[in-house]
Amino acid sequence: MQSVSVVIPAWNPGPFLAEAVTSAVDQIPAPLEVLVIDDGSSEPIEVPAYPIVRVIRQRNAGPSAARNRGIRESRGDLVAFLDADDVWYPGKLAAQLAVMRPEVGLCSCDFNVIEASGKRDGWGGPGGNYQQLLRGNSIHTSVAIARRSVLLDVGCFDEDLTHSEEWGTWLDISRRSELEHVPGVFVGYRLHDRNASRDYRRMWRGAMRVLWRHRGLDALPGVRRVGQIYGAQAFDAYRATKVPSHLVWAIALWPEYVTRQVLQRSKRGVGRGPRG
Repeated sequence: MQSVSVVIPAWNPGPFLAEAVTSAVDQIPAPLEVLVIDDGSSEPIEVPAYPIVRVIRQRNAGPSAARNRGIRESRGDLVAFLDADDVWYPGKLAAQLAVMRPEVGLCSCDFNVIEASGKRDGWGGPGGNYQQLLRGNSIHTSVAIARRSVLLDVGCFDEDLTHSEEWGTWLDISRRSELEHVPGVFVGYRLHDRNASRDYRRMWRGAMRVLWRHRGLDALPGVRRVGQIYGAQAFDAYRATKVPSHLVWAIALWPEYVTRQVLQRSKRGVGRGPRG
């Protein structure tokens, strides 16, 4: 049986960390260890005192540096990543361990979204191979389990990136080994105001830096997909706030979407007719 180290980067994680840690410890088979990397939190963090849990503290250096510290300190054959505000569901490790053949460097699964109002469908899907993964990142960090030796071979995570850094690592892995995917929802992605993914500007810049490293004709579909994802987020932000800069970003990133939304709204307005 291959051993698994779980790496949880944590910076001021708030009330969610305990649930994340417990969801990793309770997996069957249990991981070899759970490493919580306290990335210079400015407030005390509460970590459940399980025997296999170890807290490693460092100065604040960002999520990539925290994950890299965890990889270096880990002792498992495989490293599974879990964000401090997410949660694993029962069976996650068992399902992924079953497909981690020697030629597989990275395995993913599906996830759902946890909001204050409840749970809803998320997304996920196999990275497939390098060419397919270039079209867009389908692998959220908390669903990923990777071979430690392969992570070290590709240089782990780019510490110069604070957004979309995991995409670059998955792309590097996909050029050296096979990717695998386990169908089924085994992870809960928690959506809240502090999610880094809500900052569409930084997410777009990070994604474009990743694609620039892999520049070529094969990366063009990825450029378009990134524009669609963050263009839609920019337009949603504009509708919620009416701040003009959000609209400018939306038009720049996905003009067809903005045009379609405006036309649909105009048609709805015409259809209502004058009020008598």
